[in-house]
Amino acid sequence: MRIRGKGKITVTWLLLAVLSAGVLFSGCGRAGLPYDIAGQIAEKIGGSVTRGRPGGETAERGDEGDGDQGTDGDSGSGGDDAESGKDPTGKGKKKRTADQEQFDALADEIFKDAVTSSLINLHFTVTDPEGMGLSKPEEPYGEVSLAALKEDTATYQEALDRLEQIKRSRLDPDSQLDYDILRHCLETEVSAAGLEAYAQPLAPTIGTQAQLPILLAEYAFYTEEDIEDYFSLLSGLQAYYGQILDFEREKADLGLMMTDEAIDRVLDSCRPYLADGESCVLAGTFAERLDSLEGLTDQQKAAYTARHAELISTAFVPAYEQLVQGLEALKGTGRVEGGLCGYPEGREYYRYLVYSSTATSCKSVDTLQKSIEKRLKEDHQEIVRLLRAQPELVDQLADTSFALTDPEEILPYLQEAIRTDYPEPICMDYSLHYVPEALEEVLSPAFYLTPPIDHAAVNPIYINQGSHAVKDQLFTTLAHEGYPGHLYQSSYFVSKDPAPIRHALSFGAYTEGWATYVEYDAYRLDPDMSPAMAQLLALDSSINLGIHAYIDIMVNDKGWKVPEIHDFITDYYNDPDMVTSTALYEAMIDNPANYLEYHAGYLEFSDMRERVQKALGDRFQPIEFHRFLLDIGPAPFPVIRDRLEDQVREQKR
Repeated sequence: MRIRGKGKITVTWLLLAVLSAGVLFSGCGRAGLPYDIAGQIAEKIGGSVTRGRPGGETAERGDEGDGDQGTDGDSGSGGDDAESGKDPTGKGKKKRTADQEQFDALADEIFKDAVTSSLINLHFTVTDPEGMGLSKPEEPYGEVSLAALKEDTATYQEALDRLEQIKRSRLDPDSQLDYDILRHCLETEVSAAGLEAYAQPLAPTIGTQAQLPILLAEYAFYTEEDIEDYFSLLSGLQAYYGQILDFEREKADLGLMMTDEAIDRVLDSCRPYLADGESCVLAGTFAERLDSLEGLTDQQKAAYTARHAELISTAFVPAYEQLVQGLEALKGTGRVEGGLCGYPEGREYYRYLVYSSTATSCKSVDTLQKSIEKRLKEDHQEIVRLLRAQPELVDQLADTSFALTDPEEILPYLQEAIRTDYPEPICMDYSLHYVPEALEEVLSPAFYLTPPIDHAAVNPIYINQGSHAVKDQLFTTLAHEGYPGHLYQSSYFVSKDPAPIRHALSFGAYTEGWATYVEYDAYRLDPDMSPAMAQLLALDSSINLGIHAYIDIMVNDKGWKVPEIHDFITDYYNDPDMVTSTALYEAMIDNPANYLEYHAGYLEFSDMRERVQKALGDRFQPIEFHRFLLDIGPAPFPVIRDRLEDQVREQKR
């Protein structure tokens, strides 16, 4: 659970939640693991297959008292709400009680504070701020400092105190859901009190310095005022990166700076943005954005273009030069090698980060670890069963490919193919973009930019043509980013007209977990692929992601180094090299809890489906289960599961 990108109501560095960096782990994954786990398992089937128990004994979900995913029996999840005529969100007329008024005021205050904390937040949330009573922030980016982070924590505590004074029972049903979501969110954030210095805005792929240029490149011009705001963002970038460097220096003074090797990886992600003139990533899209704004004369466009070129040379490029120089100067200050648990309070921060990132229903990180182990074992055993029953799949695997490879064909096909098991798509509009060649090495294989809530028809999907994962799996990549993934889920949620506060609260494990869940489901939608092969490839992808998620925990919570990672992946791959193990190790250090956001969310959705199918038997309908989850929208998984249990109990009566 995060509040617009960084786990903060008042966003301190950026609204990065608008970047849904999907398919980070499809195919080869970020760390370059081999794709065909199924083929490697097949080579080992000759004898008895006893692997698949990474890290020790596994535990069934629900067999420990300290936390499980859902509850035991057939009331652990459920979502056949449409069959019962119920709306899981509890929509209804608001009761105008004093408590309702207090809650509405608090929720409105949090929303306004969140979206007006920076121009980036405001612009990517709404296109008409005045229409929603929102004013522009004084500073384009907001403040980055340890003091500001501590002030944020105090603000969350104050908001939580106010929330706890409100009687939940006196709220309307819809607001009760919002209350539960907000309370879970605030309780998680205040648990990080005293750990603010561990926050890290810089990371090679998902850091501010890597993703901010994409937001700037997609900064749409609805009015001429938007152009001026965009220019103020460019001109303010040096001051903003200066604040980030000051924060990094504070971290260094506290012994919390990243290692020189990690700094080098961040520096590598900065260098593509040092290009000036027409080579700058912002240059190509600026002309397109100007052309999209009606009413500009050629003379005005020429003047704006000249100003833009000047700002690239005098503000944007110098900001990255400043960041590079500042980070180079900090080399030698990193004192800890390894994951977060190597720092004085690093394990405590990592465990906060896990809950902030995943909003998991597991009651401890150890229980989440066992859930991942259990799924790895189950998926491995299912692959073994499939290959023994149909050994011809091994030979077919090498030649298997998707029937559709053109994105202009894939997305319309998916829009129609999903209608049997998913509600009808709300928005059919999208635009395809390709990552500039200079950025292919530092950006994700694909990502979707969430549109403003009052302009939901704008849905840009970026494809990284330099990514091996995209080349091999464009079909499922576009299912993840488009239909029935991010674009589909986002537009559906906006169509439900949720309270504004819901747009200020970002739950990455819901959105990424959903997109991963439907990505794996999309294998069966390929028109030429057999059901057995579709299942095999989905299991293969699940194991790949599960390995990343498991290593994430073991590096950052248990202290694994490269040798332990190498021993672990040897259970799944034939003779993996140390380069792969090292790449995995570095990925977990650079992006703690990021892999869990995808896999923990996927496990939640998968587990909920298994439980509701068991509970409802022949009455289970995938379309209604999916409708239930979409109707609730992004939320902590304990909150979702509580309502699923209620629905299942009602269905069984």
